[in-house]
Amino acid sequence: MPTVGEQLASAREAKEWSLEDVARLTKLRSDQVLALEEGRYHIFSAPVYVRGFVKSYAKLVHLEPVPLIEQLNTEINKDKKLVQAESLTGPERGFVEWFAYALSRVPWRIVLPLVAIVALVGIFVWGMQWWENTKNRDPLEELPPGLYEPSQPVPAEFIRPAQE
Repeated sequence: MPTVGEQLASAREAKEWSLEDVARLTKLRSDQVLALEEGRYHIFSAPVYVRGFVKSYAKLVHLEPVPLIEQLNTEINKDKKLVQAESLTGPERGFVEWFAYALSRVPWRIVLPLVAIVALVGIFVWGMQWWENTKNRDPLEELPPGLYEPSQPVPAEFIRPAQE
């Protein structure tokens, strides 16, 4: 009995269609059509895609899809690469992927202006506190002893004579 791919190829050739014609009509790539005809199902990511493509191809060339799908299931079960295929959701994701997904779901048109307003209010409050602290502070308070030099000379009567 011919394989599913051979049946599809013979039906296509009976209609005198090229691989490109089938690819254009089924919205598949020509290399995918060729892979279906050659029985290289492992190039597809999951068996469900192979079944759907074979069903579309069979309807296009006027073959009965149900027996073809049944035969395809037996062919797929023989192919160890497809039986042990990865899940459709892919490998388990880590924290970075979860965080990136969470960030992609944030409504930035609303959140970004709110964050900007909160930041501006925070900067304003911090600036006002800084201004009040610097305005009420004695400038000589932070100088260590002996480093203060007056801007005007001190009158002589205020200076004690050095004791010898």
